[in-house]
Amino acid sequence: MANLAVIGASPVTFIGEDAAGSNVGVQYQVPLSALQIKPDGTFDRSNWKPKTPPSAADLKILDVLLASLLARGVITAAPA
Repeated sequence: MANLAVIGASPVTFIGEDAAGSNVGVQYQVPLSALQIKPDGTFDRSNWKPKTPPSAADLKILDVLLASLLARGVITAAPA
């Protein structure tokens, strides 16, 4: 089964919160076109190339946010 594109109303936006890193307070926007949903339900965000790369801790926050948005139907998988 192939990865599925993500659809929704707007980019996913979050603020860097890793106080141990240098990106605390940086606002990130992830275009939905840069995301795909893998067959196991997790996200492939390898096509997202932000100007300021987020820390590993902030990527974990993003993964939790994406899973929550998917579970609530804010973003969904595009029809195959």
